[in-house]
Amino acid sequence: MGRVNKTIDGVFVDIVGSASRISRYDEFINAGANLKASKQLKSYTAQYKKLIDEQKDYYRVLADLEQLIMQKRVRESFNPKQIKISTLREYVYARITFYRTKTSTKDIRVLVGIADMYGKNVNNISKNQQFIKDATVKLQEAMDNEIKENESEFQLLKNNFGDIK
Repeated sequence: MGRVNKTIDGVFVDIVGSASRISRYDEFINAGANLKASKQLKSYTAQYKKLIDEQKDYYRVLADLEQLIMQKRVRESFNPKQIKISTLREYVYARITFYRTKTSTKDIRVLVGIADMYGKNVNNISKNQQFIKDATVKLQEAMDNEIKENESEFQLLKNNFGDIK
């Protein structure tokens, strides 16, 4: 079983789905699509679908707000010790846990530079203070850009609802 990271574990983001997964309510409705159903079961399913359809926009607002909360939690509690390092060919990358609905991965990755600048292997690179500083700056900039974009999208979505301040 994988580790659970509470900073990127949401409720509504799972309910409404993402770029890589259909919504949980559509999943639920589709689970019975090929089954033989009585009039009563069809009626319950239709009522359920109608109620979901009436609330989908609010669920989307809640999911977007939840995403921003999770992202800000990670950004505001950023700790360089949480940086994960990888190399590919001559390049060195840094990543950190960061929730985004538009991607299937729950992290954000940045190219930090050429491995030779920081060390011969991941172990050496992880001890290089200049690498840690460079990776921290680049990861924080990437998180800030993502948050800024999501705040703009959230503001537009929120403007469609007169009763959300």
